[in-house]
Order: sequence, then C-alpha cells, then structure tokens
Amino acid sequence: MAGATNSGAFSKRGTFVLVLFAILAFVAFLYLVGQGGLSGNANNGRAHAASTGLNGFAGLTRLLEADGSGVVRSRNSAALDDPGLLILTPPSEIDPEELTEIVDRRRTIGPTMIIAPKWLAMPAGQRGAKPGWVHLLGAPAEWTATIDGRELTLVRRDLAGRKAQWTGLGAEGTLPSDRALLTVGGDTADEFLAPLVVDDKDRPLVAYIADDGSYLDGDLYLDPERSDGQSVFGVMLVAEPDLLNNWGIADEKRAMLALDLVRIARQGSEGPVRFDLTLNGLGASRNLLTLAFEPPFLAATLTLLIALAIALWRGFARFGPALRPAPAIQPGKSQLIANGAQVIARSRRLRLLREPYGALMRARIARKLGLKDGDSDAIEAALAARNAPSLEHRLQTLRAARQRGELLRAARSLRDLERTL
Repeated sequence: MAGATNSGAFSKRGTFVLVLFAILAFVAFLYLVGQGGLSGNANNGRAHAASTGLNGFAGLTRLLEADGSGVVRSRNSAALDDPGLLILTPPSEIDPEELTEIVDRRRTIGPTMIIAPKWLAMPAGQRGAKPGWVHLLGAPAEWTATIDGRELTLVRRDLAGRKAQWTGLGAEGTLPSDRALLTVGGDTADEFLAPLVVDDKDRPLVAYIADDGSYLDGDLYLDPERSDGQSVFGVMLVAEPDLLNNWGIADEKRAMLALDLVRIARQGSEGPVRFDLTLNGLGASRNLLTLAFEPPFLAATLTLLIALAIALWRGFARFGPALRPAPAIQPGKSQLIANGAQVIARSRRLRLLREPYGALMRARIARKLGLKDGDSDAIEAALAARNAPSLEHRLQTLRAARQRGELLRAARSLRDLERTL
C-alpha cells in the first residue's frame, strides 16, 4: 500500500498539481510583496482601519461591511486617486503639506473624510491583553490641518471627569471619554464650516468644508459648486474621533451616527469605502511588482502567466506514443538457447555438451545427405564421394577435447562440415 501511495504522489498528474501549486504560491507571494502584504503586523495599536485597539477603526470597517457596504483597506498610495469615498486617518505627526496635497487633489476625484488624530497610546502589557489593545495616555493640546488654503486648528478640551454631550443628524448622546474632547477652534472656522455634529456648546465635532458658502442645510449630499464653476467633491472633517473609533461605536447611538456620517460623506458615490493605511506607515511603495498587477501592465502579466501555463501543459504532453520498456528476458528459442549456454558456461560443464552436440551434428549431416543418422558407413561413403572430410574423425576429435578452446574448435569444425554440404 505504501508503494502505491508514493507512486501516485509522483505520478504525472500529482507532479503537475505540485508544480502548478508552486507557481500559484510564487505569484501570490509576488503580489503580496508588491501590495505591501508582508510589511508587518497592521494591528499595531495605532489609529487606523486595521487596528483593534480603543483608538483604532477596525470596528467601523466591520460595521460598514455588516451594513452591506464594500470596504477596502488600502496599502497602495496610488489608490489615493481612486474615485469613491476615501477615509483618511492621519497620525498626529503627519506632514501638513502632504495631507493638504492629498485633499486638494481629491477635490475633483471623489469625496474625502478626514478623521483627526487624538489619543497618544501604548500597547497594553497586562496579562490577558489581546494583540492591538492599548492604554490611552492622553491627547495633544492641538492639531492643525490646512484645507483649501484654510487653516483649521483642533483644540483639546479637558472634561475633568464629565462626559461631553453631542448632538447632530437628529440624534444625541455622550462621548465615551471623560478626559478630553477635540473640537474645531477659532472664530474663523464658522465662516467655512457646515457643522453636522456639535457638542453641548455648539462647537463643531463633525463638519463639512463649506466651499465658499455653497453648503446649505439639507443640501449636504450634493457636490458643492465653486465660484469658478468647477464641480468638486466634499471634504468632511471629523474633529472628535471617539465618535467613530472602536471605543466610540461600542455604543449603539454612536454606531448609528457613524453609519449616517459615512452615508452622507459618500455623496451618492458608488464603489467601496476606501480606508487609507499608507499615511499610517502601512503602505507599499510603487515598484515593478506593484506595477505588474496594475493596469495597463496587468494585461501583460496575465499574458505571461497564461503562456507559462501553456508551456507547462505542453511540457507534460508526449511527442508520440509511449515507448514500452523491453522485457528483462526476451521470448523465443534463441533466448532459451542463450540462457542455457550461459548456465552451462557459468557452471564450467562444457564437456557435458560433447555427446549431445556430436549426435545433433551427425543427425543434421545425415539429413542433408538424405541418409539415416544411424548408418555411419553410408555417411562416410557419401562424404568421400563428395570429397568431404570424414565425420567420424571430427566426432572423435570432439570426444577427445578437454579444454574450452579445444571443444569450441572441434564444434566449429563440425559446423563447417555441415555448411559445405
């Protein structure tokens, strides 16, 4: 049974399956490398869509998926220019000019939601803590972003043990933290922000960039129109991330608010909701492997893979009918005679062939002369009439032979006599 199993594993079909699996695994490895899939553990306790800590947004991605929305966790910086809603979760140390460039570029590509950074966190080290869990250490005093040439400053408000209230989109509730609250600060913010969610002092917690005042109440689902007549997509700023992070959506009211905010931010656009991870250090740089799996080079990659599959298939096909292996022992009288001769030669019993071979040659010579092999005188007379050598003399030479060489010479002389007749 073991031998049958091994031969089946390395049969033609088994070998083909193993080689095909190796090729597919190698292609998958190249794709993961190109897409940043091997860039380390994404659940690292930072505030992004792959994090399961209190400050992360993995819960929001799962909530959207459960609600029927497509979700993409993007590690490719090229996806920043894809249409559809893009959700950015920049870290507090991000270069402001980089964020500004991304948002400005997307105004004519698709809607954007910016979730501001808040908590400073460190991994939870106590026993029983799961990967990604964190301790929240505190919030920075402020964070600044520039959008459409306007500087927005988010200010920390100390809560001193009380939970802040929020109101917006026909709902209200409290925030999970009693330590700090982030709101948009500055009097000038009221001029170009359309608040969606505010705190108990009417300070914006979530707002739209108003674009020259074209955002009106009840008209936030539509693309705003700039004064230059160019249609642009909206930018939603979430100043207080505790409304949407894992800690926040643990509450049903805040979870429903998160779904409403994402629905409004999409502005009716189709396609999946894309969470960017590149700003959080989890992206993949553009390289040859990345380009190989992107249009227009994807077509060339698929063509090469198909050609490789065809070459592999042809490599396993025969050019003609299979050659049958020769049997170890050939059938027939000749092989039987040869085998018998080998046995006698190995046993060194050639002398045993003297009498049988002599009788055989007497019978064959008599048959050629048309005589009976028992009539020696008649055979000798017939040979003398043909001027042929004496048979009896050669038979006596064969009987007297002792060495292998003598036997062979005597047998050969009888054979030569037969051929002369």
